[in-house]
Amino acid sequence: MHKYRLMINPYAIEKWVNDMACKGWHLKKFTWIRFTFERGESGSYIYRHDELERVGTHYEEEYLEFLKSSGIEQVDRSGNFVFFRKAAQEGPFELYTDKKTKLGTLSKKMTVLLSLILLNLLIGITGLTGDFSERTMDWVGFTMNMLNLIVVVLFSFPLIKLIRLRNRLKRELNVFSD
Repeated sequence: MHKYRLMINPYAIEKWVNDMACKGWHLKKFTWIRFTFERGESGSYIYRHDELERVGTHYEEEYLEFLKSSGIEQVDRSGNFVFFRKAAQEGPFELYTDKKTKLGTLSKKMTVLLSLILLNLLIGITGLTGDFSERTMDWVGFTMNMLNLIVVVLFSFPLIKLIRLRNRLKRELNVFSD
């Protein structure tokens, strides 16, 4: 079975993948938007994600080998985003990434998303002002510019969620570091 989700908030995606596992659908492959699941026993695995900052470094293989020796299986990898799973009967597991690294990763995603929003906003508004200054309406151009503005609105929602998540992690970091 294939499901499509835009992978912007990795923690929401991780929760969704674990919810699917509880229903008997286990992650087999994924990309940044397409997830492939296979039928299996309900709740037999717990899934975690990691965003490898170690891509191409000498210790990436050591890290992956350490996880494998701990009974953690790598499900699939898309770029630096990796999903792991472990049998639920062995108990819960966490991949410990410090909050500062998580904040840095979220900030990078927010920067990319904000850049896309601003670019689409600029193109949309510039195009619309040009469309209304002419005597005849260019409907194709008008439609494309409106689509740019729709992208702005649609990408604003995930950006707001990421901002909230980053702020929550910052508060937790401040609470635990004091």
